[in-house]
Amino acid sequence: MLKISSSVEYATRIMVRLSELGDEETASAERLSVSENVPRDYVDQILQRLRRAGLVLSRRGALGGYRLAHAPGGISIGNILHAVDDGVFESVCDKYADGSNQCAHTEGCSIRPVWRRLELLVDDYLSKVSLTQLTETEDCVSSRVSALFEAAP
Repeated sequence: MLKISSSVEYATRIMVRLSELGDEETASAERLSVSENVPRDYVDQILQRLRRAGLVLSRRGALGGYRLAHAPGGISIGNILHAVDDGVFESVCDKYADGSNQCAHTEGCSIRPVWRRLELLVDDYLSKVSLTQLTETEDCVSSRVSALFEAAP
């Protein structure tokens, strides 16, 4: 099943907000919570996952907070998605890999390649959309997204 979780949505919004900061500027979890209207505890969890994935850096103290670990052009939605979630697909083929509910079609399944290819296409597409692109206006982002689809094989 294709899904974009609230964690991915919020993490992407937080990362866009962080990409708008100056070079040495940081934003506190509280500031991000208020600006994105996301509960503070949830922001803390998301920031922890992003930090573990090496996408954000944290600094303690009075001037502490969070900032991007890399330039916005080097961070994609795909990076964010994989930092906070398992992916956009719940693998139908792997869903029943454990326990007594195994898929009866583990050998010679003609559908599996379709799902796998779709997952690869989505992952490839999300890896091409960077934070830099998301700081543009909605019309500009829409135009760039359309260009990505037109360029796809």
